[in-house]
Amino acid sequence: MLRYYSGIGARATPPEVLILMTRAAFALTKRGYVLRSGHAIGADSAFERGAGRDAQIFLPAAGWRGSVSSLHPEALGADLWGRARDIAAAHHPSFGGLSAFVQALHTRNVFQVLGPSLDSPSEFVLCWTADGEASGGTGQALRIAATYGVPVFNLQRSRARAHVERHLVL
Repeated sequence: MLRYYSGIGARATPPEVLILMTRAAFALTKRGYVLRSGHAIGADSAFERGAGRDAQIFLPAAGWRGSVSSLHPEALGADLWGRARDIAAAHHPSFGGLSAFVQALHTRNVFQVLGPSLDSPSEFVLCWTADGEASGGTGQALRIAATYGVPVFNLQRSRARAHVERHLVL
């Protein structure tokens, strides 16, 4: 049985944390975990580097940032994307005021936490945010994780970082 985790975070994640994310992703892959992420610059890309080919990479549009992932709105289907969009809207304080593309970015976050059918939540979220809270774009995924009872390990917090360094990194 496959096990899943969400590896996400801010574009401005510090370099030393990006290295830790890549190393943790590699270690988790060796332990049978599959990464779920969103192909953004920064944290997402660091996790992808460590996880290899078997990761589930969710995109806001086909071919976004050169990705060949098939996990995008057109492939997932209008019904499933619509359900995810409703979840995204319920977790964002001003979803209706966002551009269609930014709404799609936030909608892809739903899949990062709940999986490609929205029925298999990740075991945990590994992330970094500047304030250690559910802030920025990553905050959307963290709010969804909280609703669905998915534990979050934010590497901005020293205790979470020490845990990852002690238990995940080879």
